[in-house]
Amino acid sequence: MAKIAVVADEDVATFFRASGVKMSYGVKTAKEAEDLVWKIAENKDVVILIVTEKIADEIKSTIDEISKRIYPTILVIPGKEGPIPGRVSPLLALVKRTVGVEIKI
Repeated sequence: MAKIAVVADEDVATFFRASGVKMSYGVKTAKEAEDLVWKIAENKDVVILIVTEKIADEIKSTIDEISKRIYPTILVIPGKEGPIPGRVSPLLALVKRTVGVEIKI
């Protein structure tokens, strides 16, 4: 059965756990996040991995490497502080490359 996993700071992970996402993990360090992301990526049941922007920036090389795989699909979301200024949404960038036009939301 397809599963969703979340790697975020403790507050965001708690929100996702309360929302019903059982595989929500709060991390404190980049090393902890990196180890956990690799472990989740090896789980064949996980098809979507949600990571907050701050953590994704801290473990960028790991995120880039896992993003080359078909599964899990990695979604980078803003953390509790809100979006990082100047950061381009990977999803919007993908739409722009695929469709050829920028979509404003």
